[in-house]
Amino acid sequence: MGASYYDGLLPVRDPGSGLPGVVSGIRPPYRVTASVAVPAGRIVIAFVSDSAELSRMFAANWAPAEAGARPDATLCALTGPASGYGLADHWDRARWWSPRDQVMLALGFGSYRLVKVCVRGICSAVSADDTVFVHGCTLTIGAGADRRGVVITGTSGAGKTTLVAGLLRQREYHVEVLDDDWGPVSLRTGQAASTGEQMLHMKTGSVLALRPGFFGAAPDGTYARDQSDPDRSARMLVSPRSVYGAAWRTAAAAIAHVAVLVREPPGWRPPGSDSEAVRALEDEGDAGLIHHHEMFLNGSLILTTENDKSREEQRYRRLLSRTKLSWINNSGTPQDLTRDFIAAVMSRDSR
Repeated sequence: MGASYYDGLLPVRDPGSGLPGVVSGIRPPYRVTASVAVPAGRIVIAFVSDSAELSRMFAANWAPAEAGARPDATLCALTGPASGYGLADHWDRARWWSPRDQVMLALGFGSYRLVKVCVRGICSAVSADDTVFVHGCTLTIGAGADRRGVVITGTSGAGKTTLVAGLLRQREYHVEVLDDDWGPVSLRTGQAASTGEQMLHMKTGSVLALRPGFFGAAPDGTYARDQSDPDRSARMLVSPRSVYGAAWRTAAAAIAHVAVLVREPPGWRPPGSDSEAVRALEDEGDAGLIHHHEMFLNGSLILTTENDKSREEQRYRRLLSRTKLSWINNSGTPQDLTRDFIAAVMSRDSR
């Protein structure tokens, strides 16, 4: 797999020293601070922009930070080209990330999808080494002694939403959803935390797959269109409970299982060793890992050096060393997918 959509649009580069001075010299008019929960506390991100729409969506998406909280990182998203802010042209066509200053700057920035990816990448970059942010749905299935914490991951189109929708229809198994598409797991304790998002930024198709008839039943205020997306029906901000109902729970969960969905021909055999599994989860393809952000397992990464790559690999290895890993080939019907997941996760040897 080559570079992601986001990477092709605005790759991440290191500007060296001086980025905070560039940002402070521009003085964008809008500033919002948000709090992203992790097992050991919170990550506070300041979002500064000259776009009222992106700032409004950011504030709606994330939980607000406490008054006076010092940001762990700053994302500056500007809508115009570099020349409009008195900067040289070389600042265009990239996202500039200073790991020393914990500041990201991007120009020509109009998509909230890109805001979300930047936030995810920044959280992975500034979090402690004992925390990994995983791409996928984090949930528990079962009750009592049979309750299992699971991360369902896979590339776009692998069938994650289809599987979750199928699980929610299984009355035999109690299902609780902790994080919809991305969230943190402690590598020290195995506990997953809800990110605390107030409104989820979801594809409209995913909302309808999880809650058929949503638009005919959703009360006013439970969703808002993503006005930054050229396809106005593609994505939306939506209340988690309006999509998942009583299954949406934010209590911490111990993750014991990682289920990776793939779409391969029948008879496909999964990787045989831990090293092969990590390489497959990285999904680096011919282009290598550097500058990828929409990775298979992690969801969003900022990888500008080999040290960044090594750090994430170690996180993957630690996660897989403490959990059971199942590869589930989505080559049949949705019912087959649900059945195969339950067989893999709820079997006695998966404990």
